[in-house]
Amino acid sequence: MEKNYSINEKALIFLSLFDLMPQKEAELLSLFDEPSELLENFYEREKEINKTFVKLMKRESQAENVSEKYHKTVAQMKKAIEDNLLESYIKNLNSREIVVLTPFSEDYPKKLLELEFPPQTLFCLGDISLLNSDCIGVVGTRTPTSYGKLVTEKFCKGLSQNNFTIVSGLAAGVDSVAHKTALEAGGKTIAVLGGGFEHIFPTFNTELARRISREGLLITEYRPSMQPALYTFPQRNRIIAGLSLGILLTEAGEKSGSLHTKEFALELGREVFAVPGNINSAMSKGTNRLIRSAQGACVLSFEDIVCTFRENVVKSPSVSNLQFSVEDQLILKHLENGEKTIEQLAELTGFQIGKLNANLTMLEIRGVVKQLPGNSYILV
Repeated sequence: MEKNYSINEKALIFLSLFDLMPQKEAELLSLFDEPSELLENFYEREKEINKTFVKLMKRESQAENVSEKYHKTVAQMKKAIEDNLLESYIKNLNSREIVVLTPFSEDYPKKLLELEFPPQTLFCLGDISLLNSDCIGVVGTRTPTSYGKLVTEKFCKGLSQNNFTIVSGLAAGVDSVAHKTALEAGGKTIAVLGGGFEHIFPTFNTELARRISREGLLITEYRPSMQPALYTFPQRNRIIAGLSLGILLTEAGEKSGSLHTKEFALELGREVFAVPGNINSAMSKGTNRLIRSAQGACVLSFEDIVCTFRENVVKSPSVSNLQFSVEDQLILKHLENGEKTIEQLAELTGFQIGKLNANLTMLEIRGVVKQLPGNSYILV
């Protein structure tokens, strides 16, 4: 479907062609009363634009290649206007069903305007109404333990059942688990990318990204052909924090990049939640220290988060409310004390391995136990 843009929106879409940092975009736009003047009065204001880029260059570095870069950018802008590149650019976006939102767009999430440097363009694939839904950001380590995966699943399932949209960064680990769990629970999720749609990172999440674009929403402030870089991921994290009512860290090491998202959340006055973990686990040092420093609230269930924002909670059915055979009850009783291997369960229950396998399979189908690597089991 073809989308029509106002002249101010077009000016910001035009600016996205040149891969400027948000701070630099803001400084350039400060030259004009309205972004539209960038297009309408470019030739008359070209000297001012050049001066602004020179100022930016001096602030960054005295290196000649930096100076050349900015002079080249101004020349590229001029040529793009002369060649009417903007219209073909927008036509291409429309043909790919990519919607671009700007602060001038009706659907632009107002929460993002609280950022110091809001994204001037949000490239969207999917259901843009999710941007103005009740969102919870879920972030954490890229290498979660079995415990980290389990608590991420439990929290995201419960939050999804309470109609919260799960927002994350499509990274490996906790991010991926959060997105997948939300979709499998019949909920909604937003993936905020650190590059353009043509460069999904990590590449093994390409199919997950496609599914999110169909059932949720993919967004990025970068044009489709922009490759992710080291600086783009922290920029992405500010959007995750900005969209969300609160940020949940399910498992994070001491130097986890997810802690940057927490910093953005605190700056914005958002709620920060952390799940406690094993004090001997390196993957829980970040979350445990966050709780100890009182920067984040300790949460033990998704209900703790829901109650922060709502009076009523839709609770998942507990094991105690389900009907089980005497044999199953014995297995569940021993799993209440934590993870057990099938050999340990066989010893504790006195069941043969074959019989035990059959019972555990049915309990897994019913969603009350989960098999972990190493043929271990844990209560869900």
